[in-house]
Amino acid sequence: MRKFLIGFFIFFSGIAAGQSNLEDFNHSPKWVDSAGQINPDPGLMKYFQSMKFVCHNASGFTPEENKSAAKAFSELVQYTSEGDQIKGFWNSPEHKQKREGLLATAIKAGSWKAAYVNSVWAIKYPSAETPIKVASTKLHELVSRGIPIAAYKYASYLFGRDYETMYYLYAEAIKRGSPQAMSAVGGTIVVRVQELHPLGKQLLECAVGQGYAEAYDHLGLLADMEGRRGDAYRLWEKGINEGCEGCIKKMSNLAKVRHGYSVDVPMMELMPELTRIKEFNENNFFYQLTELPDFYRRLPEELIFHLNDSELLSLLKLEKFSRML
Repeated sequence: MRKFLIGFFIFFSGIAAGQSNLEDFNHSPKWVDSAGQINPDPGLMKYFQSMKFVCHNASGFTPEENKSAAKAFSELVQYTSEGDQIKGFWNSPEHKQKREGLLATAIKAGSWKAAYVNSVWAIKYPSAETPIKVASTKLHELVSRGIPIAAYKYASYLFGRDYETMYYLYAEAIKRGSPQAMSAVGGTIVVRVQELHPLGKQLLECAVGQGYAEAYDHLGLLADMEGRRGDAYRLWEKGINEGCEGCIKKMSNLAKVRHGYSVDVPMMELMPELTRIKEFNENNFFYQLTELPDFYRRLPEELIFHLNDSELLSLLKLEKFSRML
């Protein structure tokens, strides 16, 4: 046992000496997820294998609201934003009734955004008044109007049921600048289709350029696969501070180099700063439900996550050792 520990120490010390600074880890061996060798969905290849991608912004394809609709919807956004930040606020029937009233007023004023919110809500929480079939029809009407986020959301509901139509709608949404669709397709490409990685990277970069934080998750994964492991964590750091949930999970690996870590301790218990950010995101319910930029709330300055260079270097050394076993 003593000889094993001495050998382990010498081996790990050799790794530490081989890559002693963060930049060294941006020249690591490339790797490919085993899923990248799987034959991708025919629908994915049909619509994206020969795509000539142009990075459009969704704002150029999203219809503007008339003044009364914009005002009514703005009042809904403000009220829900305030309510989401108060614990137990939506348990009150009075508060729920006011929210529903504001939504109905915005729909009556002609707000497509309110109609979109109502449809997405009803699909997730169907009721006798608005069953799923009715909500889906309403959402499809918005898709027919060429609204990017509606095409993306409708496509996402087809996952596991109709991949051909799903990828068709994703492609249409991407042509209209939907960052959500770019992130969904780009992320799938990174994991499943190595030959399309250049396209996947373009899609993800265009998505983050429009402020869609979730795209940082797979953009970081792609950097890791390309051997830029330090860059990967820096991308996840940016994503965390802009609202990327998947990035929080990736960054929780830092717990492995913090005092008190063991396989029996949940990693997030050792990452209180990430826990606070996660709680903040979860209290932005309507953004998580709809992904409408109107509902997005920026992380307060006091919650901004700062990646510690020393911790990152320790983690990268540990991960390198783990991958060599």
